[in-house]
Amino acid sequence: MRIGLCIIATGKYHRFLEPLWESARRFFLPGHDVRLFLFSDRPAPVPCEHLDTPHRPWPLPTLYRYHTLLQAEERLRNLDYIFYCDADMRFVATVGDEVLGRLVAVVHPGFAGKPAHEFTYERRRQSRAYIPPGAGQHYYAGGFQGGRPDDYLAAARAMRQAIDDDLRHGLVAVWHDESHWNRYCLDRAPAVVLPPTYCCPESWPMPGRKLLALDKNHAEIRGP
Repeated sequence: MRIGLCIIATGKYHRFLEPLWESARRFFLPGHDVRLFLFSDRPAPVPCEHLDTPHRPWPLPTLYRYHTLLQAEERLRNLDYIFYCDADMRFVATVGDEVLGRLVAVVHPGFAGKPAHEFTYERRRQSRAYIPPGAGQHYYAGGFQGGRPDDYLAAARAMRQAIDDDLRHGLVAVWHDESHWNRYCLDRAPAVVLPPTYCCPESWPMPGRKLLALDKNHAEIRGP
């Protein structure tokens, strides 16, 4: 099957690209035709579908994630599955067909097994990402997600619209695009819910880790 792996790497995040792609070639959906879709402000150091994407100050690169991905909507539509992965991550074990489904989300490692009242959902009613107290079974991480093109691109379009609506009212959701992802998944439950081993902090000794969120200096990486 044809699999698109989408990575946004602008500014200093570009340094993570080659190690991530090398790890994906080794571990991500072996046996399938995995194609890299790179959204970047620099020339591509590896073979890929390159889409020129300007760097923006934080938090706009993450807030505008779905705006960015939808630049390639027509190309992505021709695939069998689409996945998005944060640039500052690394595959460390085989990620196989268990991740394939119409809409795929990962339980955030910081909230696995915790009660819903501890989830950091957007709680302002004015935001399109609002989730009321008592709602929601999981808090999902934004770092790895995907699905069938029809389902995932529909999600991206809906979240782009919700983010734009918030911005028109002077609002940015508490956890940016991740807040909108959680709202979308509340309304349309993912077909595949992956455990936190698919988005695990590098320094956490979690058994069975498959995809790591690398330790880094956030202020340095996100700064000018």
